[in-house]
Formats: sequence, C-alpha cells, structure tokens
Amino acid sequence: MKGLVIWILADEGSDEAVLDELGTEIKDRGGRVEVFHSEAVESLGMEENYRAKAVACAMLASHGVVVIASGRSGSGIVPGEKLAVREVSEEQLRDGRVRTGFMRDLELAGLVPPPKYDVHPDEEKEILKRLQDLGYLEE
Repeated sequence: MKGLVIWILADEGSDEAVLDELGTEIKDRGGRVEVFHSEAVESLGMEENYRAKAVACAMLASHGVVVIASGRSGSGIVPGEKLAVREVSEEQLRDGRVRTGFMRDLELAGLVPPPKYDVHPDEEKEILKRLQDLGYLEE
C-alpha cells in the first residue's frame, strides 16, 4: 500500500484528540498508523522547524505507513510514487459528514483499508444470494 501523510491544519495549542481518533479509526480497519504528536516533535527537537517535521513524516510514510500529524500551515510535502499527502482542517474532521467523505475518498484511492464489518454467516449468505440475483456475482 502506498504511504500516506494526513496533515491536519490546526491552530497552535489545539487539542490533538482528533489525531488520535483518526488514527484509531484507520488502525481498526487494519492500517499501519503512526500519530505524530507534539510531544514526539518536541522530543526530536523539531517544534520550531516545521520543514523537519514534514520531512520526518514523509520518510516514515514512504515505508507504507499512514502518518497523521498537524501543523498551523500546509505540510509542504510533495507527493510521489510511494507517497500520498492529504491535507484537511481540524474543523472539517470534526464535522461527521465531512469526515465520512474524507475517509471514503481515502478508501477509494486505496490509501486506507475499508471498514471491517462483522456479518453473521446467515446474513452473508443472504447478501451473496441478492448479489447473484442482481447479476453482480456468478453462482
């Protein structure tokens, strides 16, 4: 899977819970995720150097990991063959409808796995039968 940096545009000192929520959602789908919190940035001595933070995120993501980070301005990361970048505002992610659309776009682009659903075997048989009746699947 192509690596991905999700760069959340947020005000300084904003709550990083949205990073954790997004990370948990992607992890629950089976994705490899690293949430790049302010504490991690500070421990690496990058709190004053946003470019270094972006480079670190891009390097990690280029190994097939979804990296979630935030900043007050755009990441400046250039997407490439092994790396995709999606920038979104914290405000947008707090809107359930926008967040659902954002995640769906990532799924369709093959950047995050689709959600996992637990379906009872009887329900699965019924769904498969309906799909066959509609001509989507061969018997």
